[in-house]
Amino acid sequence: MLRRLVVLAALVLPPSALAAYPTPYAQQGSPGVLSTDGTLRFVAYGAPGAMTTLAAVKASDGSRLKSSTLAGSFGIPMLTYTGVAGGLSHDGQTLVLQSVGLPPATRFTIVGTSDLAVRDTITLKGLFGYDALSPDARTLYLIQRKSSSDVDHYVVRAYDLTARTLLPGRIADKTQRSWVMQGRATARATTADGRWVYTLYQNPGGYPFVHALDTVKRVAHCVGLPWPATDPNQLAVNNMKLSIEGRTLKVGAYATIDRRTWRVKKL
Repeated sequence: MLRRLVVLAALVLPPSALAAYPTPYAQQGSPGVLSTDGTLRFVAYGAPGAMTTLAAVKASDGSRLKSSTLAGSFGIPMLTYTGVAGGLSHDGQTLVLQSVGLPPATRFTIVGTSDLAVRDTITLKGLFGYDALSPDARTLYLIQRKSSSDVDHYVVRAYDLTARTLLPGRIADKTQRSWVMQGRATARATTADGRWVYTLYQNPGGYPFVHALDTVKRVAHCVGLPWPATDPNQLAVNNMKLSIEGRTLKVGAYATIDRRTWRVKKL
């Protein structure tokens, strides 16, 4: 019970206080998520009566340009506990908000960024979190946690937004069926076309890894990184950034990954 209360409290703390909370969680308040052209930030604020105010503010000075009120408590999906926000579609026209807290069911609200009006609402039984959107915004990828008492183990699921259906099975690496998804996201990179989403995970006691998600074909690859057994905490992973350079994915100054063969080269 104590752990559950601590996690519930963490959901309303600022990013600096969330270093130990596993993602993805929903954040209310600044900084929100930056628009695709970098001119706006979309920020969700808690409002009285279990309501949410969604605002579009100028990135330059924070002045509010427009806002809307949504029924329910929602926030911007935070993809890493180092402060990377998500929820925007590749074309910037759609924003996915996620319910806050750890209720028996998770809710997502799909909002149009032009008028901040609700387009759809999804309710799923269990503990889910936003992961990614396909470039056409028709497939929503979700992290499904096993339970609120075991938030470090999860599977990736796909939700068909057109059919309004959670697809059966998990999005997994077919070549590594025994791979167990666990750990905490620390960095992310996405290709310019929005198709490939790469997420770096710290995995204390195991190997840190990169989860490579093909949001078009609905497949994934898990690429383990060599790591000394004498450093089980992997704290250095928290400071590594992902960057895409042609067919190469750079993991800070530590390693590179060939995005076609998944071969890892330690630097």
